Amino acid sequence: MSIAQTTDENTHSAILREAATLFAVRGYDAVSVREIVHAAGVTKPSLYYHFGSKAGVAQALIDEFLAAATATRHAVFESTTEVRELLESYTREMLALALQYRNTLAFAFSIWFGRSSLKDLIRQTEEYDHCVMLEWQALLESRGLGQRAAEVTIKAYWALLMQELMKVVQCPDFTGCANSLADEMATLVLHGAKAFDEGKER
Repeated sequence: MSIAQTTDENTHSAILREAATLFAVRGYDAVSVREIVHAAGVTKPSLYYHFGSKAGVAQALIDEFLAAATATRHAVFESTTEVRELLESYTREMLALALQYRNTLAFAFSIWFGRSSLKDLIRQTEEYDHCVMLEWQALLESRGLGQRAAEVTIKAYWALLMQELMKVVQCPDFTGCANSLADEMATLVLHGAKAFDEGKER
């Protein structure tokens, strides 16, 4: 790799890193290009060269996280055929990913649940989530669950997972209890709350 390539990659990474931090703390619309490039130690032309605009930076942040989430999901799907193990493994891996991309997720939640000018990006992430849930539902059906059972299971699981991902974002000192949490979530969505009194926890 040439020095120029290394510099380009460093610039690209620095812009994304600092933009994620600024967007997470103050929100996308409150942050200027000038503030991003100042924090990253680069020039405005560098940002425009790599991303085209501030919106391009936001798009790149979301694309980077979604690509990592997709790779994680595919790896989990290939690792086991047992439904409980799928749910537990995916929970652990997504919590780990949330720790790695905490600022990006904080930014993402801010545009999903707050006011933002990034309407197209919001639609993209909503469509992504919908496709992921359909993929999960199809997988659960292929593992023996009926259509309705698979649909309800993944809806309940997805709501729980989103709540836990938000906890990662909201608690800077979060270190996670991923194993016990993954077990509890899998038990709840597969067997219901009574399972905890009936000793069905693994």
